[in-house]
Amino acid sequence: MKILSTLSVIAALLIPMLAIVASGGVTMAAAPGPTVPYQGSYPITVEAGDYDLIYLVLDFAPGAQLPVHQHGGPATVVGMEGELTLRPQDGPERKLKPTDVVTEKAGADHVMVNTSTSNARISATILLPKGAEVTTIVDTATKMPGPTVPFQGSYPITVAAGEYNLVNLVLDFAPGAELSSHFHGGPAVVVGMDGQLALRPQGAAEEKLNPGDVVQEKSGAIHQMINTSTSNARILAGVLLPKGVELTTLIAPQPIGMPSTGSGSSMGVLLSLAAIALTCLALGGYSRSRRVRQY
Repeated sequence: MKILSTLSVIAALLIPMLAIVASGGVTMAAAPGPTVPYQGSYPITVEAGDYDLIYLVLDFAPGAQLPVHQHGGPATVVGMEGELTLRPQDGPERKLKPTDVVTEKAGADHVMVNTSTSNARISATILLPKGAEVTTIVDTATKMPGPTVPFQGSYPITVAAGEYNLVNLVLDFAPGAELSSHFHGGPAVVVGMDGQLALRPQGAAEEKLNPGDVVQEKSGAIHQMINTSTSNARILAGVLLPKGVELTTLIAPQPIGMPSTGSGSSMGVLLSLAAIALTCLALGGYSRSRRVRQY
């Protein structure tokens, strides 16, 4: 009898919990997400037309430089390693260090040179009008070693006229870290840099993103990203994001320990709790009826 009475108490406690879960008051713990060690954004006005969304990583050995040059489209540049000296034609010299962000207008002349004794690395997202040159060297007389490009990717897109943010991101996924089902507010070019990441696009087969691999993601395309390996994974992403739109929208946060299929949700928890509560209530009712008959 004591057991049945206890079950009735449990049922009474579960009923308020059901109401909380139904109202969204309980949030399931999500699996660890990626970290963002480097990021930058550049608000730009874009004319309608065809473009290439480009992502580049450039390595400058000591003494390497790009003499006076310009880019065919706006660029968001982020320092990743070492120290690079920037000499814009219309401004003072500055140093680009890790996590620093520089925005470059199309056609703006400038110099990039590594005057230090260590290697320097930068990343750049560029929106390039179709047929334009990524980089045009203006000072052709200076002969110095240039940078190398260990990682790059491109995504041909058609853009409507409007206000956008040109976003440059680096994401690190520890083993087990993931972005559950989500979509981006603008087209993205994604490049694998380190490790291996599993990509699970909705309605398509899973694929692996390895260093140097390039993935093109349409705006609104639902997919998952998860590091199923035992090593860290790093990806690079350039996104053309319409002004005021969310960069990433999660469809359903993935509970820790649940399979990465989207099957774990608060609705499943709600149904489970409901079943337990109804069972306990039924048993409690049976106990009370037995007591009435016995007395």
